[in-house]
Amino acid sequence: MVSALSDAERRFLEELNRRAVRYLIVGLSAAIMQGANTATRDIDLWFATISDPAIGPAAEAAGGIWVSGFGMMPAQLGGVLGDRFDVVNQVSGIGAFEDEYPDAVSAMIDGVPVKILPLARILASKRAANRPKDQAAIPALEEALAAITDLEDDGPAG
Repeated sequence: MVSALSDAERRFLEELNRRAVRYLIVGLSAAIMQGANTATRDIDLWFATISDPAIGPAAEAAGGIWVSGFGMMPAQLGGVLGDRFDVVNQVSGIGAFEDEYPDAVSAMIDGVPVKILPLARILASKRAANRPKDQAAIPALEEALAAITDLEDDGPAG
């Protein structure tokens, strides 16, 4: 079986969960988990607060490094976790973490339960960011959202 995560990445998410760190997977990786036909290399993590004291120990338990940021340097993960995980401090065009978290979608990635930003909110953020790479992803996000909406409108098969 092919895994979406490396062993260290899986362990890090498990450790975040075990330590009750509140986070969301956002961006295209969250969109793909909801059926969007697009691609990305990284996994964007949005933490309730980057000052949560449990993030560092969770990273260490997975063999990684946590740099909580200082001055102009953003928070980031390093070591075995630095290649795929990107720490997001805010998401364009949507509410603050506390506003978005209650409506998060529960999902599983390689057997690890995670919370992800709903597809409609990802689409709103991509439209607001309006970078060329965001504009390129919008049609795939709209198509996936339409498919989800159609399924919800049809209801359960009888």
